[in-house]
Amino acid sequence: MVWLSFPTLASINSWPILLILFLCGFLVLFLALARKSKRVLVTGLENIPATGPVLLIARGIRYEDLFALESHLEKTTIFVLNAGGPGPWVRADHSRFLILNLQDTLLQQKAQIKRAKKILATGGRLCVVAEWFLADKGKPIELERIHRYFTRKTRPVVVPIFLEQMLGSRFGNRKDRVLKRECHPGAFPWLLLIGKPFSKSDQGGLANRFQELSLEASQKVKTRLTPVHIRFAETALKSPGIPCFPDLANPKLNLTYCKTLVAAICLAKELKKELGKEIYIGVWLPNSTGGALVNIALANLGKISVNLNYSTSPDVVHYCMEKPGAVTVITAKKFTSRMPWPEKAGIRVIYLEDILPRVSTWKKTITFLAARTFPKFLFFHCFLKPHYPAPHDTLTLIYSSGSTGKPKAIMLTHENIAANAWSTVRGADVDDQDCLLGALPFFHSFGYTVSFWTPLQVGASTVYYPDPRQAREIGTLCKAHSCTIYLSTATFLRFCLKKAAVDDFKSLRILICGAEKLPVSLAKEFEAKFDCLPLEGYGCTELSPVVSLNQVDIPIPGGKIFRNQFGAIGMPIPGVAVQVVDPVSKIPLETGQEGMVLATGLNVMKGYFADEAKTQETMVGNWYTTGDIGKLNPEGFITLTGRLSRFAKIAGEMVPLERVEEELHALLKTSERVCGVTCVPDLFRGERIVVLYLPKSLESFNFTLSGWTTGLKGKGLPNLWIPSDKDFHPVEEIASLGSGKLDLAGLKAAALKLAGNP
Repeated sequence: MVWLSFPTLASINSWPILLILFLCGFLVLFLALARKSKRVLVTGLENIPATGPVLLIARGIRYEDLFALESHLEKTTIFVLNAGGPGPWVRADHSRFLILNLQDTLLQQKAQIKRAKKILATGGRLCVVAEWFLADKGKPIELERIHRYFTRKTRPVVVPIFLEQMLGSRFGNRKDRVLKRECHPGAFPWLLLIGKPFSKSDQGGLANRFQELSLEASQKVKTRLTPVHIRFAETALKSPGIPCFPDLANPKLNLTYCKTLVAAICLAKELKKELGKEIYIGVWLPNSTGGALVNIALANLGKISVNLNYSTSPDVVHYCMEKPGAVTVITAKKFTSRMPWPEKAGIRVIYLEDILPRVSTWKKTITFLAARTFPKFLFFHCFLKPHYPAPHDTLTLIYSSGSTGKPKAIMLTHENIAANAWSTVRGADVDDQDCLLGALPFFHSFGYTVSFWTPLQVGASTVYYPDPRQAREIGTLCKAHSCTIYLSTATFLRFCLKKAAVDDFKSLRILICGAEKLPVSLAKEFEAKFDCLPLEGYGCTELSPVVSLNQVDIPIPGGKIFRNQFGAIGMPIPGVAVQVVDPVSKIPLETGQEGMVLATGLNVMKGYFADEAKTQETMVGNWYTTGDIGKLNPEGFITLTGRLSRFAKIAGEMVPLERVEEELHALLKTSERVCGVTCVPDLFRGERIVVLYLPKSLESFNFTLSGWTTGLKGKGLPNLWIPSDKDFHPVEEIASLGSGKLDLAGLKAAALKLAGNP
């Protein structure tokens, strides 16, 4: 074969030909990818009637998902789309698409809607994607309203559709681009679930039906869930050179995925010699590269990690070790020099500085070369030798915050963490282009699942900083690494407002706040300074932990798809369902009614360690009782109105302490915590409200105590909700936990001491 040289190619003027060949090759590759990506596992086709008018209502469908949707519904189905969104492969003259212009007002769309209804009136089939409809003021049209538009007079059979992207599917939508993603060998990239026909009498409306389909989808794909430590190893072997734990300050700790895998394997081999048959292993390390390597190594050995809260008292730390019978704790001398380990007889301490030198350069080199050259099965067999757990085997013990008393030991399984990590990946569109700023500790469930394991499942990188209160350093780190995702709390955002530079967070595409209520005023103040809107999420340790997220709105021609609602904690992430029930009878309530919030999914904990009675107390069938009071709107957004433990029962009525607290702060027009509201026993009315406040902070807002209480009385609240002037007590500080949450137990103890006996 004679290779043409560059001058020869130029002389025969072949560049146009080469360009055409290149474009043709690209087109062939794209079509092959698209064809392969059309593989869809379909269930529920029998739910679509063979005859008569049918309205298919889909939700959560992305524009590129039309590949899957169009090819697996009957050719007579007409899709109602907007004019600019679906992409170049959908043309306005296509016989299967009815185009609406979202730039028009609802009145101007009337003709197209009339045509759509005519299709139904003649017995046709119509498929509507709910999020692609906007009202004339740019707001999303409610599901129920869309339902009414198309069913009035035509009375079609309404069938909900849910399209689930399988783990590692090929397409994802972020920043207005289509992302290529790895697909598991032999996997179906999509799972199309067609629900049973919807009736107006169905409990919870259409939003509830979509939740049910999401749950069904998670049950169908759970057999594909890979334990998180094994999935990390697969990612490292597939993409060895991408950054895992970047560190610009220390090149030795600037680890790629391959180097991280090698370090974890070598560490696991040394720990195996030390730990023997011990099961529960304490970890006294911050959120850091070292802490991550220890947790990966323990998972690979089949040990159960117990990440300990180094911001709590020694007695609580010892309790957390003694509860599961842990006798060994892993730490580092560098860390204990700043945060000393509370010594206790019977607990052995292993320092990383003592065992890491045992790993020779030869061992690291051989393992690294094998990772880069061996086939996966051979590397797993000869070097990794991972522990293959059953889905319900415990991966970690995470203790609750202890905000209402002694911490509870919560058993989270391999299935819990894997399912919640993948649900978070899909809910927040996390991929290998992301860099996560991990400022939450591993003893915090959000820090453990979301900041630690979730990025490792998709090849994203993570930058750790151990103290979320150091806002200046956090901001500098975010800017230096161009971080795209940041998990925080309202308390820590307040530090950022005071100390971080204006351009520190400009690279963020999503900032999620959990653990405590995110005041709307704080979110808007943060956005005004940093041009990044914090979004509120929700979860609890017992749910591994993520339950719901607000998401970034997606721009489309003429408006945007609304995925964020101020004051709400978002919609359930894929694979998680939420319902609101009567706190006493546990009977599900109608949409919009307040009650106890329950959640279910593969993320529900295994239980409380050695406390079956407590486990059963918090479960209603497969549903976990969160203890939060809230409501669901017709779109499926959840709004929390209080916590059952934060209600006072005064003269037989339930008074929301959190609401009183919010009103007091609203009078000061501040997002800072100036007071904490609790209750104490009262001889005559059962309980009474007590307010502990910071007098210096109150004065800084030019308020006197009498002016503050008078303002509260002018809010129009019921008299029972208004605390007496004598029940306002000045304190030097408001009790709070390391995560920034209000320490409810500490608050009540202080109130009892100050308010005296009933």
